[in-house]
Amino acid sequence: MKLIIREYLSSLRERGELDAILPDLLSQIGLNVFSRPGRGTRQSGVDVAAVGSIDNKEEKVYLFSIKPGDLTRTSWNGESVQSLRPSLDEILDSYIPTRLPNEHKDKKIVICICIGGDVQEQVRADVEGYIKRNERENLKFEEWNGDKLASLILEKFLREDLLPQDARSELRKSLALLDEPESAYRHFATLIKSLTLANNVKANKETMVLRQINICLWILFAWARDIGNLEAAYLSSEFSALHAWEITKSYSTQTTKVANTIQLIFLSILGLHQQVCTQYVLQKILPHVTKKHALSVAVHASYSLDINLKLFDVLGRLALSGIWAYSGIIGESGELNDENSSLLEIFLTTSVAIKQLITNNPALFLPVKDDQAIDISLAVFLLMLDSNNRKDVRKWLSEIMERATLSYKTHGQYPCILQNYSDLLEHPKAKDDNYRKKVTSGSVLYPMVAFWAALLGDSDLYNRVQYIKKELLTHCNFQLWYPDDVSEENIYTNSDIHGSVLSHVRVESTMDQLLKQIFDECEHSPYFEKLSIVESGLLPLILVACRHYRLPLPPHLWKRFEHA
Repeated sequence: MKLIIREYLSSLRERGELDAILPDLLSQIGLNVFSRPGRGTRQSGVDVAAVGSIDNKEEKVYLFSIKPGDLTRTSWNGESVQSLRPSLDEILDSYIPTRLPNEHKDKKIVICICIGGDVQEQVRADVEGYIKRNERENLKFEEWNGDKLASLILEKFLREDLLPQDARSELRKSLALLDEPESAYRHFATLIKSLTLANNVKANKETMVLRQINICLWILFAWARDIGNLEAAYLSSEFSALHAWEITKSYSTQTTKVANTIQLIFLSILGLHQQVCTQYVLQKILPHVTKKHALSVAVHASYSLDINLKLFDVLGRLALSGIWAYSGIIGESGELNDENSSLLEIFLTTSVAIKQLITNNPALFLPVKDDQAIDISLAVFLLMLDSNNRKDVRKWLSEIMERATLSYKTHGQYPCILQNYSDLLEHPKAKDDNYRKKVTSGSVLYPMVAFWAALLGDSDLYNRVQYIKKELLTHCNFQLWYPDDVSEENIYTNSDIHGSVLSHVRVESTMDQLLKQIFDECEHSPYFEKLSIVESGLLPLILVACRHYRLPLPPHLWKRFEHA
């Protein structure tokens, strides 16, 4: 296990990675972290600062300067401003004399050279010479290399009484099976469940559990990134963020020291999830969306069904990446704030990429599963955030309805309620009315399209839905999903069935009457607004839950477009 962690540490970068886990590790070993990594602020050589006693020894101040990987001659004293020696000089010349808090000035100081790997031999003499020249009675240096960090993680984060042997086994299995993402994800999900079960998360243990989720997810992500297969890391990061919120939510409105710590660790897990999402999109999707059929071919499928299933899955992930970016750039007024140019660029790039993905991969014009309405909903939600995309949305949905109608009439691969892969492979198994009625007995896809048509004021699109309902799907129960009074208890962990259904959505009525029916139900079903994640302003995490657990998006989400 130590070798696994050691390998993980050596692959971490400095910013947002190695410095993301160090504060939690220091807190766990008993130190009080009083300065964390910051961006855009002067650090004076110190990435993390803490005070306290290690192993019941004298209380000291620990100042960490962090560098990724091995310490080479270049990273020790090269031309880069990020070299270690200039950072150590800043600590001695600037941080200690002027920035060290007054209450710690009389304590002994330890400057820690923190690296994910080792000090290479060609630079060892230079480092030791530097330390010898600058050490004095109240100022010492320590080397915190990958081996020491790995030992601390094992002793403090993953020790046997907190991470049992079977949980360690699940982590090893998930790492070993990264080339088989579904298996790796299942083992990691089992690990997370074992950490977060209510009877395991006892009082005062929430902080430890969240830190363990964070470090285990980091290990998985680092290994997945090294082998170039982020699939298991993506699914696991969604699962981890949702389960982490289940622990965090009861502390989300508190201001105690424990609550602040828990909120901080949760944000670290959430940030890691967003980092995995961004890297997945940048590496696996965006380079190929501009090329005709590129992603379809990349599936390497034996059947057209595989292409269809994967492309809609990719569509939902791409949309979520843009939605996360959008949520980061809207102010309290709900208006876009273009001061954060990087997030704005991600949002705009993702919107364009979705339109290119659809145009260049015609499989996205016809879902084979009715619940692919979830992925379509995510894409539509993102695109409708920019009014310039409304025409493209109408065109795409019209094409879906046209192809779905033709496929139903000709017994093609029309949208159905089947879930089993082998059943979907044989769909349509029979070309008769009885079979068609059986596999189209209910739908969330068509009422959602009618709903969007009404919001967009597109009477032609709305008429297409009315036609398929009146002429072909008179037997089908058009329905929408709403959270209910037990959704808060179950939506983040999918621990039990929850939610309620609005049955027999009246698409036969006018567009205004349909909107009234759906939004009136929102008023009579207020549980969405009471979800802790909504109250906390982290709306995209609800969309993550819907995508991950295959829940239709609640109609409450669309109220912002009611008068658009």
